Amino acid sequence: METDWIVGYGPPAEKFHEKIIRILAGEGTFKALSAAYAKNPKDVPTVFGLARKYGDRYNLKKSSELYKAVIALDPQGRAGTYKLEYDKIEVPYTEYAEFALGADLIYSDSPDPAPLQAFLKKYPATKLDKQVYQRLSYFYGYQAPKDKAGEFFAEYAARFPDDPDVLNMWLTRVVRDKEPLEKGGELAAALEKMSERHAVRAFNETMAQFYALKGEKAKVAEIYGKDFMGGQVSSLAYDLLDYASFWAGQGANTEDALAMADLALKLKPDQTYVTQQVAGVYLKAGQEAKALEIFGPAWLQKNSDKANNFVSYASFWSNQGKNLDGALAAAIKAVEMKPDTYYMWSTLSNVHLKMKAYDEALAAAQKAIDKADNEQVKEFLKKSLDRIKAAKEKDAKK
Repeated sequence: METDWIVGYGPPAEKFHEKIIRILAGEGTFKALSAAYAKNPKDVPTVFGLARKYGDRYNLKKSSELYKAVIALDPQGRAGTYKLEYDKIEVPYTEYAEFALGADLIYSDSPDPAPLQAFLKKYPATKLDKQVYQRLSYFYGYQAPKDKAGEFFAEYAARFPDDPDVLNMWLTRVVRDKEPLEKGGELAAALEKMSERHAVRAFNETMAQFYALKGEKAKVAEIYGKDFMGGQVSSLAYDLLDYASFWAGQGANTEDALAMADLALKLKPDQTYVTQQVAGVYLKAGQEAKALEIFGPAWLQKNSDKANNFVSYASFWSNQGKNLDGALAAAIKAVEMKPDTYYMWSTLSNVHLKMKAYDEALAAAQKAIDKADNEQVKEFLKKSLDRIKAAKEKDAKK
């Protein structure tokens, strides 16, 4: 007899390894459950566990037989509960068995939504409501008549008004039917608003399909064109950088952190901010030479056409307290290129301060004040002047 089986794999590897350890220990395996069932076929947890095993193996005939046995043995649902780890909910064995029987019928050769609909009436406050509607949406999204589909999705959206997935499934059905276009327009507008702060590729693709159906080419390009995908790439790059910076700062998971930083740089190789952040990740990881390779003299030489590149370079390395000679040279060049811009002088002042060249820092700070054309900025820069004086006095007392 087989000991057990695991259908599919999902990270992290540690969780999968835990499953292997449990199998080796004989905990909750198909073999152990089968042996327990042979001894006592009326023990509900055992029968239910075996039903789940057969269900995982897609042996629906056997799992259905066992789920029905669970219901017959414990019609009131008092024999124990089943915890759905992914969904973080817990329901009685009997309730889940009734749900599973209805869900299996949705994907059968003769799909029937009636059992799941009856389940909702029997358990109006069930924690499995989202799972029930998700299964039903498969039937109503692909197989039910148009009018019935509309009724179902209206009910689904009313039940979960803040879930954009529901609107996306409903709009997908409208696109498939090519009607009703008026309702499709309402759904597309609502979906666009609901997801405007966090664009989801699948949602935008569905909306683009709808607008393509209506012949609105400009809207298709707006929703799912070059700018949209550029935003997705940028968002991914920033997410990768946040991840890399976090772990590099923790001094752990460093190999993966650096790999993600490298990937961000591949996605946005010409963006100064991304280049700086990747260099910062390598500095956190204690790899200054690599940081200089990424955002050092070679980068500056390649990007020497703009004063802002020089000032960005100087500001970055000044803040890091490293490569200060390079930062000073870059700050001086920025001032030469834009001598009438206050923040060029302010950056030069900051570099001199880091190098403890206080007189030069004060002179540059005063220049920044003179070049500023805004009183609020002047007041801020004057505070910088005071900080330099205080640092000079403090250093003189040592």
